[in-house]
Amino acid sequence: MNDNYGVIAGIGEGIKIGLFFLQDIACLAAVIVPGIVISQTAFPPTQTKLSFTFLVIDVAFAFYMDLHPLSNPGKRNFQVIWMLIREHHRSKSYKSLGYYEFRSIATLKKEWSHGNTK
Repeated sequence: MNDNYGVIAGIGEGIKIGLFFLQDIACLAAVIVPGIVISQTAFPPTQTKLSFTFLVIDVAFAFYMDLHPLSNPGKRNFQVIWMLIREHHRSKSYKSLGYYEFRSIATLKKEWSHGNTK
């Protein structure tokens, strides 16, 4: 057998049930089910409007957590948040390599003045 081919890293197929992937269903259930329990137990029967509002916001939050962010379309919002929580190292420091960082103040003032010297 010729071993001149490989599998691209990052290709993965999720388990799909109907229109949703199993990971999506688990994310939605992990947010909506506790929301239903809290709305049933934490709110008294006289506050049904507030309980319903809480439930609507909870469902909207669950769908937001399942969306793909614009900054990282390969992940979902809950995955990005989980990575931020899990991989946060206090010893690391990040240095910005911004556009204006390597220019002197005099050069920046000259560029910002657009040739006007006052």
